[in-house]
Parts: sequence; C-alpha cells; structure tokens
Amino acid sequence: MGKIAIWAAFYPIIAHIGVQTSKIYLPIIYLVIIGLFLIYSSKIKSWTAKGFLTTVIIATALIITIIGKEHLVIQSIPVLILLALILIFSKSLVFKGIPIITVFASCVDEKPLNNKKKKYTRNVTIVWLIGFIYMFVQNIFTTIWLSIESWSWISSVGSYTVIALIMLGEFSYRNREFKHDKISFKTFIMRLSRCKFK
Repeated sequence: MGKIAIWAAFYPIIAHIGVQTSKIYLPIIYLVIIGLFLIYSSKIKSWTAKGFLTTVIIATALIITIIGKEHLVIQSIPVLILLALILIFSKSLVFKGIPIITVFASCVDEKPLNNKKKKYTRNVTIVWLIGFIYMFVQNIFTTIWLSIESWSWISSVGSYTVIALIMLGEFSYRNREFKHDKISFKTFIMRLSRCKFK
C-alpha cells in the first residue's frame, strides 16, 4: 500500500516534466512501469496470467501512442485518482464507518484515540474531502478549458500546494491543540509510513 502511494505521488512530477519538455511518452512509460510493478508484486502466482497482463499493458500503451491519445490518458489519471480518494473518504464518513483520518491518527499516535480526538479527526477527514473535491473540479475545468501546458502547472504544482497546505496546517494545529501528543514532523512521517491499513 505504501509503495503504491509513493509511485502515485511521483506521477504528477513525471507528467509535468513530460508535458513541459514535449516528451509526452515519459508519463506513459511511467504508467506502464507502475502497471508492471502492480502485477509482479501482486499475489498472482500464475506466470501465464502475469505474462498476459504484461502483454495487455504494453499493447495498450503502444496503441495509445500510435493513435495519439497520450494527452487524454495523462490528463485522466489525476481525475481518476481524485475520484477514488473522494469515494474512499466519503465512504469512511457515512454508514457508521470510521473516518479515514481517524484510522491514520490512531496508527500515528500508536494508541486508541479519545472522544475529542475522534471528533477532531472526523472534521479533518471532511477538510481533506473538500480539498480533493476542489482539486477534482479544478482538474476537470483546466482539462476542458486550458492548454495541456497550463493544465500541467495547475494540476501538478497547484495540487501539491493544496495538499501541502492542508497537511502542514493540520499538523501545526494538532500539535497546538493536543500538546500532550506533540511529535515532530519527521516522527509523524516515519510513523505514517510504517502504518499498515486494511
């Protein structure tokens, strides 16, 4: 899970470099590498199945390149990722689910959360959800109305800025509000990277 998140986090950077340098094939190659990583790190034991899926991924990438639809694929990926995050975060807030930030916080704190923290982390989950919805709408708008170069700046730099502001703002506020659980940002990142979520 953590490795997949890291691969996904680097995609906007690769896409931005590819678009701005007119090497549009770079993000396509990166997507192929991610696909192959998922196949060969999965629980699929059959080499025939792995070989078939590998062929499908490579063939799809070649077809996309030949028909000149690289831009469409490149611009669709962030939209699909954001849509998935919106659904995951929304689902955790309804149907008596546990808000996803509550799960993260419990893992980082390395202990069960009290009621005050549970309420707080539920609100933080809502903040993240609003942020993802904003980025989703932003991506749709820029994809339709702006050039791919402008889209790349807004989708990559803009989205990373929003994520950084939410993360740093929440981290700073939480350390002030819950002083007894105060930790450094480095410790926060290290604990989060070791968390295993079901």
